[in-house]
Amino acid sequence: MDAAFGMEYLHSRNIVHFDLKCDNLLVNLKDPSRPICKVADFGLSKIKRNTLVTGGVRGTLPWMAPELLNGGSNKVSEKVDVFSFGIVLWEILTGEEPYANMHYGAIIGGIVNNTLRPPVPSFCDPEWRLLMEQCWAPDPMLRPSFPEIARRLRTMSAASITRPQGLATQTQLSK
Repeated sequence: MDAAFGMEYLHSRNIVHFDLKCDNLLVNLKDPSRPICKVADFGLSKIKRNTLVTGGVRGTLPWMAPELLNGGSNKVSEKVDVFSFGIVLWEILTGEEPYANMHYGAIIGGIVNNTLRPPVPSFCDPEWRLLMEQCWAPDPMLRPSFPEIARRLRTMSAASITRPQGLATQTQLSK
């Protein structure tokens, strides 16, 4: 949720991160009962003014949205960060790096052709699955905004607190 709140703030300031991934999320564990996550590494960030992607590809391949890879347009929106966040949700769920054993060419082709997304484990909470899959939708217009993502994560978190102890889902157990 903290990462979603951070991205909501960045987008409210018209900043596109372009390299959102777990490696760029810092967690402060000073208070173990309430770790705090911060979004970091703004080296590729740009202020959005009909954001033009120039000077080559921006980001880290497995987290890159199809519109950054297909070369069809050099104008992108903040929805490239939403796509990446969907991959981050998968990373948090599985503890794995997406497409770790694949060659770059296969990853690029699969993302661009919308035939490649990380496999969702069977134990995944249905709401978490839906949010991930909506974030990595091929069409940027179909991806949720960060205010919507933050709202949904807040609702999921509140539901997990009110759920009886014995009914915790695997998603909560793996967080």
